Amino acid sequence: MAGILRSVRFGAASAHGKANMQCFNFFKENGAFVRNVNGTYKVDFSKFETAMNKLSNLIITLQGNGDKAAVEKTQKENAVISTELQTDLDKLTKKEFLLTSFLNRVLMF
Repeated sequence: MAGILRSVRFGAASAHGKANMQCFNFFKENGAFVRNVNGTYKVDFSKFETAMNKLSNLIITLQGNGDKAAVEKTQKENAVISTELQTDLDKLTKKEFLLTSFLNRVLMF
């Protein structure tokens, strides 16, 4: 989950970003994690394992069947960053900027 959030901070335009957003949204739909009211996320490890296996099955089935239309539909529906997630990512970017600014000032003295 941390790797997915780290990579999608830069958007979902690239193939890598789209793939990660599809994973994120699949895991969310399957209850693999919950978003707390403060914008943090908590993984439900038992549900995460189940969701990961379901996602693997879906990917292997789509690839095995060569169903390009189903792949495109899945990508169109799930390779997106929701407004809620974008807000959470923006908070991280702001905190990173503030920390970097602080460290730059401290290291200059």
